[in-house]
Amino acid sequence: MITVQKIVAACVFTAATITAPMAMAHAKLTASNPAPGAVLEAAPTEIALTFNEKVEQAFSTVTLIYTDGKVVATDKAKVDVANPAIVRVRTKGLSAGTYTVKWAVAGHDGHRRTGTFSFSVK
Repeated sequence: MITVQKIVAACVFTAATITAPMAMAHAKLTASNPAPGAVLEAAPTEIALTFNEKVEQAFSTVTLIYTDGKVVATDKAKVDVANPAIVRVRTKGLSAGTYTVKWAVAGHDGHRRTGTFSFSVK
């Protein structure tokens, strides 16, 4: 005869096994151009962020911040149609200095992820 404790234990184990992959399904930045910490000879005309999964356009933003803390005007961030795991933002006329890229995206699971990294232009 199966005891209530064995049934509860089986249910807990099953729930943990099923939900564990879902917890790991958040969008994660895997690459960027320019790379974090890069020192560039010429200013980039685009920033491209690559994630480990497709991201949603409606929840994807990229903000570029100059050394002095002011937000740099850029085009709106766009998810790449050919590869929805890439978010691109066009830049114009960046001067020498250090820039911080602040990004926020949501993957197919709907969980919003954020991050930052910096690069410099000589």
